[in-house]
Amino acid sequence: MARPRSSFWFVLTLLGGVILGMALDRGSRRVDAQSPAVAPTIVASTPAPSGKAISEDDLYAQLARQYEQFAPVNRTFELVSKAVSPSVVHIVAHKVGRRDSNHKTPFEESGSGVIVRDPRSKERFVLTNHHVVEGTNSGDIQVFLQDGRALKPTKVWLDALADIAVLKLGVADLPSARLGNSDDAAVGSWVLALGSPFGLTHSVSQGIISARGRHEQELHDDGVENQDFLQTDAAINPGNSGGPLVNLKGEVIGINTAIASNGGGSEGVGFSIPINLAKWIMTQLIQSGRVSRGAMGVGLDQVRPDQAELAGLNRPRGAKVSNVYEASPASTAGVRVGDIVVGFNGVEVADLNHLINLVSMAAIGQPAKVTLWRDRQELTVMVKIGEKETVLAQAPTTGEPVVRPRTDTMLRRQPRPPVQTPLSQGSPR
Repeated sequence: MARPRSSFWFVLTLLGGVILGMALDRGSRRVDAQSPAVAPTIVASTPAPSGKAISEDDLYAQLARQYEQFAPVNRTFELVSKAVSPSVVHIVAHKVGRRDSNHKTPFEESGSGVIVRDPRSKERFVLTNHHVVEGTNSGDIQVFLQDGRALKPTKVWLDALADIAVLKLGVADLPSARLGNSDDAAVGSWVLALGSPFGLTHSVSQGIISARGRHEQELHDDGVENQDFLQTDAAINPGNSGGPLVNLKGEVIGINTAIASNGGGSEGVGFSIPINLAKWIMTQLIQSGRVSRGAMGVGLDQVRPDQAELAGLNRPRGAKVSNVYEASPASTAGVRVGDIVVGFNGVEVADLNHLINLVSMAAIGQPAKVTLWRDRQELTVMVKIGEKETVLAQAPTTGEPVVRPRTDTMLRRQPRPPVQTPLSQGSPR
């Protein structure tokens, strides 16, 4: 009796398990159907219809609409060129060079210039580079205007230390360029260079201000003491010397003077004399026929990184006093050898050349506020600026030579042999 009962319960249990399994299977399928798939479904993309081909007329119409967005900038370049070009001149200087000990060979050297107005007299003068017309007199110079006239200057003033020359033409009805403020010329701003590269008169090139405050030893060796160049990548080539560098307001902010080049042509590194310096030189030349530069009566050197660290400066800056001349304004004011001049009349001094320009252009006979770095702290003294030629009359003419490395890159102002002077003396100021 026991066996049949066990079989009954076995069969009943088996049947219940089958029914429960079927129910669970149906529930599982419902849950899977409502859940998102684990793997994304990949659907093949259908290429967009190509549509109707754009005609040449439609393409140019689109280009014209796009150009309208750039047209104001393009128009600005056109207007600057149109406004300034009439005042740009081509200069040809007839010179005589020595071929050997017994013969002199005549040759021509050409450059550019720009007609400007003297701020005081309102007369018109040609502003150009000294090296364009050096070694000539007024009768050996021809100035060609944009309107075709060829004029000879009635007077020529020269300043080699800044590489500036001023020509008086004696003609009243001359167009003149407007002078800007070179201190406002920001790195990255657009500029145009105008002149006669390779004799191609009234050419215009475009670029930006690449850097400020450039100083080049080769030009110093060649006699250019006042240096604070604007660097530009606007194409400047032989023949551009003396031509204007202008901003997009049509204002002259520099006088183009040199290029750094391996082969003699523009490689995107040109140098321009800031117009503020050129204008200061021009005004003095016109008024007195010479330039009176200021001086403190000290010898100056660059501040090397190791010297700056030893002195406690956070970086190399200013100019180091290497000598103080007896009975000079600096001596009277208490300036000492080893002092580092870090400020002049409220302007932070960047380096030696910067200080040279600041002192040169300071008012002679007036006190200047000079900030010195001494014993790891700043102190201020008042130095009465003297006239350079007077102050430095007793200055030493020799000093410790500093060997400066040369490179294959030459600074070219005109196509003539560069000066190869490997040594330079400390700069008296």
